[in-house]
Amino acid sequence: KDDVVKDVKFEGEGCAISQAAMSILSEELIGKTVEEAKAISSEDIVEMLGIELSPTRLKCALLGWESVNEAI
Repeated sequence: KDDVVKDVKFEGEGCAISQAAMSILSEELIGKTVEEAKAISSEDIVEMLGIELSPTRLKCALLGWESVNEAI
């Protein structure tokens, strides 16, 4: 609304990493403008998670972020 993310909801199934990453991202997006949301990088997602990820788990962590980017 008015170029600001007011609420985020998601429904998903997957591993704990993918679900946790999307949950954290959902909270992070609220209150941001669309431009600020677009500026969130893959590195930001990894930092938000705060754990070391293997290349396979990195794909899991970025799944929701990729979906959000496509949506906006």
